[in-house]
Amino acid sequence: MRKIILLVLVIGLFLISGCAEKVEDEETIDDSADVIEEAPEVTEQEPAEPEEPVEEEAEETEPKEAVELKEKIADRKNKFAITQSSFEIERKTEKTLYFGVMNQKDEASDFTIEFFCDEAMDSRAKPATDIIFEYTDTIEGLGKDQVEVFPLVVKATEDAKPTEYRCRALVGPESYAEKAFFITVVNP
Repeated sequence: MRKIILLVLVIGLFLISGCAEKVEDEETIDDSADVIEEAPEVTEQEPAEPEEPVEEEAEETEPKEAVELKEKIADRKNKFAITQSSFEIERKTEKTLYFGVMNQKDEASDFTIEFFCDEAMDSRAKPATDIIFEYTDTIEGLGKDQVEVFPLVVKATEDAKPTEYRCRALVGPESYAEKAFFITVVNP
């Protein structure tokens, strides 16, 4: 008797699972149709996903020098600072520094920045053209007590003489801040 009941149960389960497979097959067909309909939505969402890691990478890759300079300016309440006030550079090369401005005015303000070299130890040198600066020259809407840091690319041209150049940074308007720094060009 137990064998008969067991046999009936097995056959019943077999029939039920067979029917269930047919239902699952029909659902699979229905699901595949849904997937086809949903495919454009997935395609639209895919570009959004890579943007997030790119933003995270940008935050993570902010140079340590820039972060330290920002903290230094805020801690000491400096109006203007640069990562190095004296450094060496080889002719026909470039070096990236950072500069930062803190708005110590009572309201949001715009600032202008100018970098230039005006003197050299070697009289044959042409400070105005031997050293080239690439940088952000205006800062708009800097809030009260806000600090912003920017890259400063310094290039020594092929014609730069191996000597020390006296350079300056001027922050305006109205002589808001000024800083002298020195660049020594060396032969490669």
